Amino acid sequence: MHPNGSPIPLIGIMKFTFLAALLAMFGDAAIAHAMLWGNDPYWTYWITDGLLMSTVFGLGTAFFGAGVGRGAILTAVHIFLLTTYYWILSPIGLPGHGEWLDLERTWLTGLPVHFGIYYLGYLVALWLWRKHKHAKHTGLQLKYFKEIAIVALIMAAGIVVILGLVQTILKSEFPGATWFIVRLAVSFPFIFAWWAIVGKGRTSYITGGVMLAFLLSAYTHYLAPIGLPNPSLRIFEKYPPSSEVHWLSYRDEFLIILPITLIVAIIAFFIGNRRIKGGGAANATEKKPAKIMSIGLLAAAIAIIIVGFVVFKYTGPEVHRVTISASSAATLEQGQFYSNNMAATTAAIEARTENANTHRTPLPPHDKVDINATVTTPDGLTWNVVASQPIISDPLGRFTTWAGVGYDVWHHGRSGIGTSKLPDTHSDVAVYALGNVMSDGRVIASGVPVHLMTTEREGGRLELHVGDTSFPVSGIPDGHFRVVWANYTSDYSRTFDFAKYAWGGIWLITLLLLALAAAKTENPDNMRA
Repeated sequence: MHPNGSPIPLIGIMKFTFLAALLAMFGDAAIAHAMLWGNDPYWTYWITDGLLMSTVFGLGTAFFGAGVGRGAILTAVHIFLLTTYYWILSPIGLPGHGEWLDLERTWLTGLPVHFGIYYLGYLVALWLWRKHKHAKHTGLQLKYFKEIAIVALIMAAGIVVILGLVQTILKSEFPGATWFIVRLAVSFPFIFAWWAIVGKGRTSYITGGVMLAFLLSAYTHYLAPIGLPNPSLRIFEKYPPSSEVHWLSYRDEFLIILPITLIVAIIAFFIGNRRIKGGGAANATEKKPAKIMSIGLLAAAIAIIIVGFVVFKYTGPEVHRVTISASSAATLEQGQFYSNNMAATTAAIEARTENANTHRTPLPPHDKVDINATVTTPDGLTWNVVASQPIISDPLGRFTTWAGVGYDVWHHGRSGIGTSKLPDTHSDVAVYALGNVMSDGRVIASGVPVHLMTTEREGGRLELHVGDTSFPVSGIPDGHFRVVWANYTSDYSRTFDFAKYAWGGIWLITLLLLALAAAKTENPDNMRA
């Protein structure tokens, strides 16, 4: 039943259910995983989650109807089922490389963030449903669709050109012809559909601008690196140009480009709202938002500006780089790999790492690694290990390597990443790379797998593995090195993670307030089918 007591037809339940699930998945990608956690859980995650959400929302709406309160309860039920499912039954990253979410990203931050994100999707779907029921009958009639299409095309072209020029100026780099083409292809159908479905009005152009800004931001984050193609375009030549692509940094993408995109998109929707003649009656159904809601939105906007200034200093290039060093006393494994038969020795290591790529793609930029280690074996020989080539993915396809460098990750043990012969290991820094092994200035082996990791194990805070159980290294004792240091020094910090939590969190709160305000501007009886 509707909140006003009228029945909801089956087709209406299906439309509303799929719309709510789609918008929730969009919010999860654009805000939770891109802005707040900064990871890419792979496309199967959102398909699975979307189907589960459609089940919960569909059954709940069929039995109890749709509404702001009902949506909160259904979202809570879904979040509990989803979190339990991913904690117990299924990792993310399938079918590429499975990776289990840790406690922090599953329960501690995952539960409240996912509730906020999915409830946001539900609220936007509720508002769109209510809004469209009126716009369909008294708003934008069919005779205005040609006008809408022209205005939408002009708006899309204007937005894309302005953003392209702004990004070119800010980055001192032309983003490439593909950048403009694909964003025009994304913007026009969205704007056209938005006007046709939602109609005109104050909340229509504000929410339309917000949705488009985050749509372009999510597209940039997951699907659209810069530099396609390179300046050497293929027009008449049969040979293809190279693809020298790279991704925007977190600061550029979410603290600079996103706010600019938001402002440009809202202004464009405001102008378009005035240019379209049809649909003026849609304004008549909009109630003025409650005073407390208007004050809340103003406070949220001020909070975004304040948090943005604070977060900006903690999102620079340096936050992606960590240096690790250790020297003097260490232990060296004797015999078979992971036999734990350790002998005292002397060893030193200096490692510089950069986590440059959080995307599940082999495309550049690749992480950066510079490992230089010296190990003395019991026979008195000194060995040098040098590694500077990150392993983008495990050569045998056994597990993920986080494109070479991973910060704040779990592996080994039951994780499916690394080896089960080691216990479950949480590492502030973990590296997979290829390197050379040298002795007396001679290269003994090249292209050798090298694994460096910090641990929380008492007496063994840092480990260096040279070789692999599947790749014994000919020419070195026992075919491998496993060096363990009791302690190490590092400049690793989680300030970047906390900065992302703050920036993504303040946007989530603001958008929830905006969605609530939008839902309050439409009368519930506009939901009649």
